[in-house]
Amino acid sequence: MNKIDLIKRNSVEITTEEELNNLVKSKKNPTAYLGAAPTGKVHIGYFLQAAKIKDLVESGMNFKYLLADIHAYLDDRKSPMELTKARSRYYKEAMTAILKSLNVDTKKIKFVLGSSFQKKPDYIFDLYSLMGKVKVKRALRASSEVVRQVENPDLGSLNYALMQAIDVHHIGADIALSGIDQRKIYMLAREEVKSLGHNKPICIFLPLIGLNQDGSKMSASDKNKVITIHDSIKSMRKKINSSYCPEKNIESNGLLDIVKFIILPVENEFIISRNPKFGSNSKYNNIDDIYKDYKSGSIHPADLKNSVSNYFEKYFTTIQKHFKNKQKIIEEAYP
Repeated sequence: MNKIDLIKRNSVEITTEEELNNLVKSKKNPTAYLGAAPTGKVHIGYFLQAAKIKDLVESGMNFKYLLADIHAYLDDRKSPMELTKARSRYYKEAMTAILKSLNVDTKKIKFVLGSSFQKKPDYIFDLYSLMGKVKVKRALRASSEVVRQVENPDLGSLNYALMQAIDVHHIGADIALSGIDQRKIYMLAREEVKSLGHNKPICIFLPLIGLNQDGSKMSASDKNKVITIHDSIKSMRKKINSSYCPEKNIESNGLLDIVKFIILPVENEFIISRNPKFGSNSKYNNIDDIYKDYKSGSIHPADLKNSVSNYFEKYFTTIQKHFKNKQKIIEEAYP
């Protein structure tokens, strides 16, 4: 796979492809970034971003991972201010562990704490400038799919979107990588930051994946269904086994999404493991063949669930080994 195809792989939208192509041609090692507000414990939904980070790093990009500690507080105080630093330390370890489990060279990832640059005068002045340009309704609309929606939102939810809009420039990135739920924030950024003298960010948007029937993205707040990276292997398998996976139906099938967006790009293959009583194992190298066999019934949901669990057992083993002597980091983040 060539460089540009690797960068674009499995994205649902790139704004704009022409700008991305020009950047890759003109700059040997562009810088991409992704921001995460350290709130709840990290779950398997984070493997999606990790798999894409792997693509970008292997394409030759520099990568910065923003630990958005101030954002974690501004989003309806999901993280109390006194816990934001501890949770940032935890997120750094959690993402390092996930990246290691996917064989990403973590030395090529630079973790940046948001408050390390978001308190500087030039950043604050840019924020004030945006506050004078962007209407309340526009800011609320931009953050509507990202921050917690309440009847009477506080000012933090407004500033959340404005800060994210200028983070790209101040962290020194050419490209913003994010889930498609953050599209409205980055469209605001592309519309407004030129007035501050900054370049418009190029945006690579990823899909959202979940294991529920409605296809909603995984959330740490769903205690009964979310699979955190600290779940036991037994618990992880049980939750995957109970996930929505209708027979012969590839629509809104979160497990097939996990295969497409995480396992196949990382492993370059996907093996369906069967009980010998029901046939031999099958190896696949592309998602279309998996879709075809799933729709025909050649792949049974139970075999799909078991096979996905096999890969995550391998990933979880690496992650939990990483955390073996780091339990204090978890305890300080979630006392």
